[in-house]
Amino acid sequence: MVTHQILRKMSAAIVLLAVALSCSSTTTVTQAQKKAENLQPQVAYDDLIVDHESEYIMIPVILSSAEKKSGHNPISSKLSFSKNRRMIGYNMIFYNKTNGESNILLNRKALISKFEYLLGKKKPGNSSNQNGQTSQPKQNPSKKVSSKPQDQLLLFHIIDRDTNADGKLDDADAIVGYLSNLAGKSLQAITPPDTQLMSWVFDEKSDGIFVTIRKDSDGDRKFTEKDDIDFVRVNVSKPNVGQEIIDGKTRQELQKIIINSK
Repeated sequence: MVTHQILRKMSAAIVLLAVALSCSSTTTVTQAQKKAENLQPQVAYDDLIVDHESEYIMIPVILSSAEKKSGHNPISSKLSFSKNRRMIGYNMIFYNKTNGESNILLNRKALISKFEYLLGKKKPGNSSNQNGQTSQPKQNPSKKVSSKPQDQLLLFHIIDRDTNADGKLDDADAIVGYLSNLAGKSLQAITPPDTQLMSWVFDEKSDGIFVTIRKDSDGDRKFTEKDDIDFVRVNVSKPNVGQEIIDGKTRQELQKIIINSK
């Protein structure tokens, strides 16, 4: 009888211990879950970019302030912002002020390091005659719509491949130039994938963009001053990856004239 009572008490103690351990484990798991939830991806938005002559407002997609402080990256552990210059964000939303529709620029993970209007819109000017009177009536710039392709395009500097294989995306990787219309649609690459877009100029007469690029010419997966600089031409009416404008024969001639000549 005494033995039976002892066994009952031992069984009850074991049950109570199991319940206590279960509660402790649940509390630990709950705390871990809360901590994980605090580090979950949180999409945030930067300041609105408004062009009063455009129908569209641009909204950069960035990280929340809390996650910037914690160092947690909400999109991928392989993405990081440059320490040397400010990135625009991970994506861009285009909102149509007239019809209320919106769309997203990119359908993949990437960094947008910069964006530019291909050519600043020209506001109608008033040419004056010798008497100081205007020869043309004043026009409302907001009602002036240009039919030129270059006035309807945006040029994005985008990092979307880990070209140096260091496990992250930043401005040490290839920076590819992309053109889109003012709605953020018809996105098209215009520079080679394994190069960095350095600068560009637009030639209105030829309807072409001449882009300066840096190649990884020594194959070390880095873009440095030791690498070759080249130039590509892009037709803005039919944008595509531009063709190099300095061919191999010209390079060989220059090498012979400047370097190998005695």
